[in-house]
Amino acid sequence: MFGRFQTWWSRICDRYTQAPPDERDRGSTTENVIWIAFLAALALTVIGIFGPQILDAARSVVFQ
Repeated sequence: MFGRFQTWWSRICDRYTQAPPDERDRGSTTENVIWIAFLAALALTVIGIFGPQILDAARSVVFQ
């Protein structure tokens, strides 16, 4: 049982520590970082603009 786990774990470690054979994914990380930064900035802007109204609406909700 432990042998199978060790084999599985070593395969996972090998897969994530080896570099890709070619440059297919080059630039993908940069693009993902840009999108994440853009979406985070958009979320902060929406919260900054509409935050008080969202909180007031949430406080006025009454469940029956």
